[in-house]
Amino acid sequence: MKNKSKKSNNNEKIINGILVAVIIFSVLSLGYSAKVMFFSGNNQATSQTTTTQMPIMGRMSFTSFDRALAKEFMDKNNDGKCDSCGMPVDMCIDSGQMQCNTDTKSTIGDLGTQHIHADWKVYINRQPVDFNGKDHMTRMRSNSSVSSFIHVDSGAPSPEKTGDLLHMHAKGVPLWIFFESIEMELPDSIIVYVNSKPEPQGLDYVFSDLDKILITDENGDLEQQLNSITDFAGIH
Repeated sequence: MKNKSKKSNNNEKIINGILVAVIIFSVLSLGYSAKVMFFSGNNQATSQTTTTQMPIMGRMSFTSFDRALAKEFMDKNNDGKCDSCGMPVDMCIDSGQMQCNTDTKSTIGDLGTQHIHADWKVYINRQPVDFNGKDHMTRMRSNSSVSSFIHVDSGAPSPEKTGDLLHMHAKGVPLWIFFESIEMELPDSIIVYVNSKPEPQGLDYVFSDLDKILITDENGDLEQQLNSITDFAGIH
């Protein structure tokens, strides 16, 4: 009888031990799950807060040049109101408008309405114009005049060099805005070629995606200048 009692006690101890171990394991598991849920929730909240507060990287915005030019287009009497819609001109600009959408004569679209590229070269006095330091980012960082509507980018890390490609970030932006934006004066004698043909609109021309553009004062070998235009637009 004593042996049976002993065995019974031992079995109870084993069972009790197992029960205690199960309870401890369950408590620890619940604690871990709660901890994971807590930090996961915190991370999601932090992520959402960060997403809400941080600006969208890479989004184009009006430069000082763009704002000044937009006011020339939309507020000719300089009273702070858009000549076409009567709203504060800054409201039109803040919505991305270079020219008021309500003006039937407007030709330039809102910033961000498109993103196209053209290969091009500019030759003055037989020499290609060097656009190093005239790219959008460099001039923004140095508070120099530049436009987000039409500009060149630095080549790196792409295969092209700075200035090989002209970018347009809105519809209907003529070439002259680029040169005015970087404060570059061209001689009156310049001729614009588009896809190897003379372009009668000159600097008023609005380029199409993948155009090949030559702007030249016609000094030097025209064929060589046309052949020097790169072919990078297609890879963007």
